[in-house]
Amino acid sequence: MIAHIQHRLNYRYSELVTLDPHVLYLHPRKSSMLSVNSFSLDIQPLPVQISKNLDPEGNIQNILYFKQPTDQLSIYMEAVVETTEFNPFDFVYFPFESQKLPLIYSPSYQRTLSPYLAQDTVSPEIDLCAQQLAKAVLWDTSAFLSAVNEFIFQNFAYEIREEGAPHSPEITLQNRKGSCRDYAVLFAALCRAMGLATRFVSGYYIGVAPVDVPNQTHHLHAWVEVYLPGGGWRGYDPTQHEVVSGNHIPLAASCLPEEITPVYGTYRGIAISSLETEVKMERI
Repeated sequence: MIAHIQHRLNYRYSELVTLDPHVLYLHPRKSSMLSVNSFSLDIQPLPVQISKNLDPEGNIQNILYFKQPTDQLSIYMEAVVETTEFNPFDFVYFPFESQKLPLIYSPSYQRTLSPYLAQDTVSPEIDLCAQQLAKAVLWDTSAFLSAVNEFIFQNFAYEIREEGAPHSPEITLQNRKGSCRDYAVLFAALCRAMGLATRFVSGYYIGVAPVDVPNQTHHLHAWVEVYLPGGGWRGYDPTQHEVVSGNHIPLAASCLPEEITPVYGTYRGIAISSLETEVKMERI
């Protein structure tokens, strides 16, 4: 599937400000299942320099440097990408014991995956919820992941929140509502309670959602990837009630959601800022 993406962000400031360096995570993340046919950025005011780098987790970042004061910042990204549809269940757990929870990785994997196994978001309430979901499916790993997807999709009210960090998983669990990134953080915490390594993914959704499912094609989206022995990183999207299989276009993935905000930067001045965003996607 080939997708054409246009993403525009307009920041306006009530007075002239000086822009500090801004970090962008707007370049689609290349993989064996996704190729980038074209990519461009149009930035106003023009930066004096744009540095393209790989961050510690292999994500493409663009760092913008500015010189002149301005009362607005316009960022326009356009890309054409090609994704490969695949069967997300076409793998065999290996070691075979990984089919059951709690999952224990090999010593070498534990070292490699340690940032994705952190327990700081696993409160007693989160742990109890994960235990209940796992017990209901007889501690089966695949069934547990499907149950978490179903649990969040069926029992939580979706809300659009364009800005701000994700809520803590405990708050989302208590309030029974949240944005896609809140759902993703909750999903990750429930998995980590069962010893599963997870990472937060920011990107776009290009699938055709049923009428009773939130339409994410005009917004940034977020979901989770879980590392399964024998299967590698597998994506789960509780907002869309899907297992990732070719309808998702990742921009960045991280053990820390706040590290891959699509646009991050500060400014110097006393101005009040506002943001307007627009996302357009179409299949070609």
